[in-house]
Amino acid sequence: MKESFLQDMTTLAESQATRDLIDVLTPYVVFEDVPPRTQLYFSIDGVNMCYILQSGLVKIGRRTDDFVISSLPTPNIMGITNMIPDASGLFLETLSVAKIATLRSERAHEIIADNNAWKLLVGHITKITTNLFKNNVIMTAPTSYDVLKFQLLALMREPDNLRQSTSAAKYILERTRLSRSTVMKMLAQLKQGGYIEMEDGVLKAVYRLPDKY
Repeated sequence: MKESFLQDMTTLAESQATRDLIDVLTPYVVFEDVPPRTQLYFSIDGVNMCYILQSGLVKIGRRTDDFVISSLPTPNIMGITNMIPDASGLFLETLSVAKIATLRSERAHEIIADNNAWKLLVGHITKITTNLFKNNVIMTAPTSYDVLKFQLLALMREPDNLRQSTSAAKYILERTRLSRSTVMKMLAQLKQGGYIEMEDGVLKAVYRLPDKY
């Protein structure tokens, strides 16, 4: 796969509509500092929840197998669409102290209606759809090496404090179905070939990766 395509697929879409929608909702909510390793669920006692992420490191995971779906850029909004069924097992988890406001999804819709902000919601949903498409491309890449390349580039785009505290192997294994032996072998050979730079398992740099393994 061409380097430009890999870079594009690992760059999560951002949206001014999301930022503007957060501005609409902010006067009606209270942001709190949420400690690291806190899990937030999209349904609580049958009530759909919406989370406004102002800052911090947050990931979206799946309870059934601890699979990491994606890291989430902030600011962001999750759960506002009512499109995430509780049976999916999806949840948010803070990786650092994060400033987050919580409200019922129904209440978020009321605020949007009162402020005639439906156009902003559509723009926000379009961003979500784009990122879901990119994530699907990454997860269905044709070879194990292509999957690993996507994840290496995604890791390099993570904030420094996350990248420096997470081994490359752990990051990839949490986000793919690749075996540990496959990941360790490919990382070792890429490092030996001078394509990546790692120190104590932490990814320091990615140079031009070979097209094929």
